[in-house]
Amino acid sequence: MKPCIHIISSRVQCIFPCLESFYDCFNRKHDYKVYIHYFDDIYSDINFQQKFHKHLSKNIEFISIPYKTPKHIKEEDLFYNRNDISYVRSSFSKSRKGYLHMCHFMSNFYGYENTKFYQHNMALSLDDESTFEKELDYDPFEIMSSRSEDIGALICGQRLKNGRPHQGHRDTRIGLWEFLKGFVLKNNLRIENEILKNALLSDNGEEEMHMFPWADSYVIKLDIFKSELWKAWSQAFNKHGGIYKYRWGDNEMLSLFGLMTQKHGIFNLKTVEEGYHNQGGLRHLQGYAPSIKNVDL
Repeated sequence: MKPCIHIISSRVQCIFPCLESFYDCFNRKHDYKVYIHYFDDIYSDINFQQKFHKHLSKNIEFISIPYKTPKHIKEEDLFYNRNDISYVRSSFSKSRKGYLHMCHFMSNFYGYENTKFYQHNMALSLDDESTFEKELDYDPFEIMSSRSEDIGALICGQRLKNGRPHQGHRDTRIGLWEFLKGFVLKNNLRIENEILKNALLSDNGEEEMHMFPWADSYVIKLDIFKSELWKAWSQAFNKHGGIYKYRWGDNEMLSLFGLMTQKHGIFNLKTVEEGYHNQGGLRHLQGYAPSIKNVDL
């Protein structure tokens, strides 16, 4: 195994306690490489980085990554300008544009400029607002390396409110169902996953999509990004621009790829379900992630 852990972060108040819990509960005994990716110069101060190297590990690397809105997407089409969407009106102004760049990065992280994923064959993604609650007595990389699935996750399940999809989910998946169906048909894919197959055959497929087992905090065998199908999938969603136009997230892009390619879907490590990992454990320290310096890029 040549694994790594990666985080894209702008929550300055959260990033150290996040990684401190990760090392205390897991990585002190492994010292797997950790990459902290960030926009602009938010973590470029050497004194700030030295705190992590002194108290956690010298095997933590901070990498500033570039960002820029794709040229083929017009300003008026960007998500924060779609005032007909309730989520936009209530909580997504242009000041949160950095979130769109984050979704783009996390959906295209392998081979992204300045990154070093080519040195590894597996990767675990973590959120900077997350924390580990108790010692993790298994190694997610070892588990995934022994399984046939290429994609696993610390959490995988339905994200519902009172048994129904949250309005925020609907507002950030506009056009996604038609895009997915078009991709499956265009590429003549043979879908073995029963959940996705049944939805594609259903007259109510878009509603069923919201009930899919969506995943987060992925453990991925990086060779999948070299496959022709992933290249076609990423080329298609980047050309469509749904990440920037409708705030499609990396969770959607990766979860749907897992449903398309893995008979039993994304393997659920149940790390969250079993109380080892709390994805929002540090939200009390800092809420929305601070945005980029230049929202016109």
